[in-house]
Amino acid sequence: MPLPVSPTPYITPSTLISAPTGIAWSTIPPGRDVTPAMHYAEQLNICQRATAQADQYCNQVLRATTDTELYHGPGEFRFNIQQSTWNTRIILQRWPVINISQVKVSASSVWPRQWITLPANWYEPENPTTGLYGSVIPTASGEGGQAILIGPGYIDWSLGRSGYAVQVAYQNGWPHCGLTAAANAGDMTIAVDDTTGWTTAQALTGAVGATGVIYDGGQQEIIQVTASSTTSGPGTLTLASGLQFAHEVGIAVSTLPASVQWATILFGAAMALARGATSTTVHDITGGAQHAGGAIELVSQGELLLHPYRRTI
Repeated sequence: MPLPVSPTPYITPSTLISAPTGIAWSTIPPGRDVTPAMHYAEQLNICQRATAQADQYCNQVLRATTDTELYHGPGEFRFNIQQSTWNTRIILQRWPVINISQVKVSASSVWPRQWITLPANWYEPENPTTGLYGSVIPTASGEGGQAILIGPGYIDWSLGRSGYAVQVAYQNGWPHCGLTAAANAGDMTIAVDDTTGWTTAQALTGAVGATGVIYDGGQQEIIQVTASSTTSGPGTLTLASGLQFAHEVGIAVSTLPASVQWATILFGAAMALARGATSTTVHDITGGAQHAGGAIELVSQGELLLHPYRRTI
C-alpha cells in the first residue's frame, strides 16, 4: 500500500495516471527490472514537482496555509489609514484571505514589543470570499481579497510615519490534504495530514466549514466538514454525514479548483514527455492534438489555467 506523503501534492499518482494525457506511465522510469514501487515513487515525484511548479507560477502556495506577518506603518504602500473612515488597511502577502486569527499592535519604537491584542470583532477581510453550498472556501473564479481592515482607535498618526508595528495571523487559500489512515463507509471522521482551513468560520455569511471532494476514482465523493481536531497540521476532520465509500491511505481530499488540478496534471505530463516517455498524442483543452514534442505547449496551457490565481503584489 502506498505510504502517505506530507504535504499531499495537488494531484496524486492515481489522479495523474487516470487523467486523459495519453502518457504511457508504465515506461517511467524506464527499464526491465523496474518494480511497481519504483513506478509509484517516480510518479509521486512528478506529482510533487508539478505541484511546486504550480505554486511557483502563482507566486504563492495555493493550498490553505496559516501565516503570520509583520508590518510597519502607516504611510507605507501596504499599510495605511483611510482618511474617510480612519480604518487601517493592510495588504497581506497571500490571497484569498479566508480567516483572520489574530491582530496585534505595538509602538514601533518600543523594544521589546509590548503587544496589544485587538478584539476579535475589530478586524475583517476587506473582500470576504464567497463560497458555494454554504462553504467558506473561495470558488474557482479566483475571487477573494488580499487586504484586511482594522477598526479605528488602535492605529493612528500620533506616532508618525511607520510609528506602529502590526502582527497579523491569518489563513489563506484552498484547504487540501490527504488521508493518513484508511476510512470505512459510514465513518463520520477522517484522519488527514493537514486540517488548515477546513473549519474556517465566516462572520459575514454565518458559514462554517468547507465543502471538499475525496478524489478516489469511481469512489469519489463530496464531503462537508463541520469540525477539526487541530487548526493546522495532522488531525481529524468531522463530517456532516457518513462516508459513502471506503478510502485508502494517501487519497487526496481537496477544495482546490478543478482548473488548478488540471494545470498540475499538464505540468506532470510535460515532465513525462521531457523524460523521454514513449511517443504519444496528447489532446489539449481546445480539442486539438499535440505530439511528444509539445511539452512546452502543455506548460503554456497549464500556466494559462493558473493565471487567475497568480499573486500580483
